[in-house]
Amino acid sequence: MPQVCTIGIDVGTTSVKVIAVDGHGEQVSYHKVVIPIHHTDAGGAEQEAPIVYEAVMQALQVVVNDVAGKFAVGQIGFSAAMHSVLAVDASGAPLSSAWTWMDLRAKEQSARLWSNPEGEEMYRRTGTPIHPMTMAMKLLWMREQAPEMLHRATKFVSLKEWIWFRWFGLWQIDESMASTTGLYATRTSTWDDLAISLVGVKPQQLSEIVPTTYCTQVAHSPVLRDLGLGSETDVNIGATDGVLANLGVGAVTPETMVITVGTSCALRVTVDRPATHAETRSFCYVLDNGKYVIGGPSNSGGVAVERMYRQVMGGMTEAELAVNLNKALQEAGDVDTGHLLCMPYVAGERAPLWNPDASAAWIGVELHHQPVHLLRAVVEGILYNAYWIATGLFEQTGKPQRLMASGGLLEVEWIRRTLADVFGIPVEYYDEGDASSVGAAMLAEIAAGKRTWGDLGLDDQEQTRHNPDPVRHEAHLAKFERFKKTVMALGLMTEAHFAAEGR
Repeated sequence: MPQVCTIGIDVGTTSVKVIAVDGHGEQVSYHKVVIPIHHTDAGGAEQEAPIVYEAVMQALQVVVNDVAGKFAVGQIGFSAAMHSVLAVDASGAPLSSAWTWMDLRAKEQSARLWSNPEGEEMYRRTGTPIHPMTMAMKLLWMREQAPEMLHRATKFVSLKEWIWFRWFGLWQIDESMASTTGLYATRTSTWDDLAISLVGVKPQQLSEIVPTTYCTQVAHSPVLRDLGLGSETDVNIGATDGVLANLGVGAVTPETMVITVGTSCALRVTVDRPATHAETRSFCYVLDNGKYVIGGPSNSGGVAVERMYRQVMGGMTEAELAVNLNKALQEAGDVDTGHLLCMPYVAGERAPLWNPDASAAWIGVELHHQPVHLLRAVVEGILYNAYWIATGLFEQTGKPQRLMASGGLLEVEWIRRTLADVFGIPVEYYDEGDASSVGAAMLAEIAAGKRTWGDLGLDDQEQTRHNPDPVRHEAHLAKFERFKKTVMALGLMTEAHFAAEGR
């Protein structure tokens, strides 16, 4: 009789990842499919739901085929990126493209709401920062700029909800995804009346909220049965990629902070009660009943490295870019940027600036600087920005004992060493596969009763560890202070945050 495995699915911003793990948590199969994103001149960042769905089904089919005969799939967990919004009609057919977290069309609406007392109250009730990334602000934009869409749509859903509907014919949203919309009342676990009234959406235009441990079976999904999955396989609705990345690396207490640097960047800490912080606008998202993840999201991740390197080098195909950038990142570990600074805000910024109009710049470029120096400065700017976010979280949770690192950019060893030196905290690198898809698999096993929260932790995991160098830490702290002052001098912060910094 074959062993039992668990499949974890993660629908990210730029790719779909599907992983299968055995009963010991060891990876036995993995497949990734890249998905496109379209940027518009008006600040839009969109994806086509059918293309994303086909990528999910393709990756899932590869993994199911790969484990067939060796493993029976016991359960499937589901993770997805936050903040996407898709308008659909009564049949579930898309009426629009899906707007992703990078979409900035609602920046005027979010700035106006945050300057109003209702904005701070909405943030306090929902735990979701007031920012163009959120579903709430995108709906507010529609209310003002495209009211016909607000009235025409039967539902407004995330890409994850739409895929779930394609599988099971039900409009359901997990509490974790709901808590990222800006429309969910964290303390009552319901849609928030104030938020709904502010954006103009009707409660029936939103999905039914279910726990992150909610499960159904493949038997209720003809399309999943057609992949060759057993009818009794449990399918867990799961949570969002951010909170599941914490679970995936075993960071389920405040002693461990997680940093993920993929397309974007986020820092997260798991706590046992909801919390907000008006000055830093830290997020508070649900992981499970009595478990929340607070943190700060940043636009400054891999997208800044890729875009800024492309702008410097230019004239490369996608294939050439991938090869050349990887080589350049390795070479950047051997150069010293000196006084060179980079403000990596090529995609605007969420935390800590909360300014969608923030832009990128290199400061201190000298004659001897080559593209590799500029590239390293981008990476250092990303790490300084992340540390700025972390200092706000330290005020809420205290300084953690370790920093758990995951994500594509942190696969590079010198970047992890620099991360430890900047933060002054030991960095442990998670290299057991995609953290969010692993977290999805782990939550599915919790939901199915195959493991408990007490089984989780980092003590039994062997990780690559980088201890900070005290001398380099002090040097980076000095450069970090210059970084902050330069950001302020360039006017990249919102006025509210500028005031909060006491300037």
